[in-house]
Amino acid sequence: MPYRDLREFLLALGEMGELRTVEGADWDLEIGTIAELNYERQGAALLFDKIKGYPAGFRILTNAMHTRRRALLALGLPPSLDMDQALKAFEKLIASYRPVPPSVVSTGPIFENTFTGDAVDIGKFPVPKWHEKDGGRYIGTGCVVIMRDPDSGRIHLSTYRVMVHDSKTVGLYISPGHAGAMIRRKYWEKGQSCPVAVSVGQDPILFAGASYFFGQKRGIEKYDLIGHIRGAPVEVVREEMTGLPIPVTAEIVIAGEVPPPEVEARPEGPFGEWTGYYASGTRPEPVIRVQALYHRHDPIIEGEPPVRDRGSTAYFGIPTRAPNFKEQVQKAGVEDVLDVWPLAVPGVTVVQIRQRYPGHAMKAALAISGEYMGRFVVVVDEDINPRDPEEVLWAIGTRCDPEASLTILKGCQSSALDPRIPPEKKKRRDFTSSQAILNACKPYEWIREFPPTNVASPELRKKVFEKWRELFQ
Repeated sequence: MPYRDLREFLLALGEMGELRTVEGADWDLEIGTIAELNYERQGAALLFDKIKGYPAGFRILTNAMHTRRRALLALGLPPSLDMDQALKAFEKLIASYRPVPPSVVSTGPIFENTFTGDAVDIGKFPVPKWHEKDGGRYIGTGCVVIMRDPDSGRIHLSTYRVMVHDSKTVGLYISPGHAGAMIRRKYWEKGQSCPVAVSVGQDPILFAGASYFFGQKRGIEKYDLIGHIRGAPVEVVREEMTGLPIPVTAEIVIAGEVPPPEVEARPEGPFGEWTGYYASGTRPEPVIRVQALYHRHDPIIEGEPPVRDRGSTAYFGIPTRAPNFKEQVQKAGVEDVLDVWPLAVPGVTVVQIRQRYPGHAMKAALAISGEYMGRFVVVVDEDINPRDPEEVLWAIGTRCDPEASLTILKGCQSSALDPRIPPEKKKRRDFTSSQAILNACKPYEWIREFPPTNVASPELRKKVFEKWRELFQ
């Protein structure tokens, strides 16, 4: 059965021994640093209570789904699955997609505490300053930002950073080119403010679905997709100020409007972003004028402060982008795609193929090139494990001739968060960069003459391993 809310998920984590309570930590840098150290050690999810300067019961959750076991638990899959099994189960879940629209109800726990107008006070929550050089305190990291396209009427869910300015104003930073940025600009072009609601703390699948973990499939309503993953509709209620459908079991919801930046914008950032850098500096950004604030008794802020990624996963313990990338390459008509793996996030994607013809490797690479914030696409043969950085580097070192194996693509989509874009280029709002294709496959034209590797054959390795298994325990 799906988790009705974040609290049911926490109970399940506790029963599995995957949740620890931390009391007395400081919102000012301490909680953020604890979360970072805990991520590096792959520790349990952490629930902070009795936070310095705030009453007991006003809590913060971090590291919620950082490990494979916890991500599987959130998806309703057996936590014992290994990585291959987990990815296959996730692929099957996504492939079986059938829309499950949200269920509109009249009320829910989110209305246990309701404030409007002068009664709104964001300062009542123990909002952390996550990183040392952050320009302020960010309530929106593990959040769901809800908007409505004024032309199509479609509901958009995503995750953007939300900085606290004062008791009734928060910032909303959205990178140029993202759907949310285009939606709010449509309102501004009509001379209107953009209605927006921000859920902070919710059923874990709501956050995962609003973010990029389930892919960005055009034409699919995210509430419908999340309902499919959950196996039950998301219960929503029409929020009075904005008319937007908000999850009734959320912990905190901020509702208001985003005026055009020429009407109001405030200094925002810097913020330690998912790239592992403070890449965007401080600059005027749009704000949300908060009209209504809702929260449950003893509310929980879900904190997902960006960390420097270690490998292919960060906030979600399964690299769900891998099946999405593989599907993308296969749909482009590339034959014999064996695996696609995000070896480093952001920036390095490895495609494994079984070569069939001249140009096969380049065809595979082009099918995945140009992705947002990509840097390198590496193509390897079937005997190279794309998930093992040592094998990939060995293939690059022995099968690449830089003059013949390296292709540079210019003008690819990047971001204002890209640390490698020069400052003068960012000032022009040119957020493009180059991407490189590394063909680390054996040259197809003389593949049969390429020197064989000195690694024992899979058949021999298996035979010897089975005979001498006790040596490798």
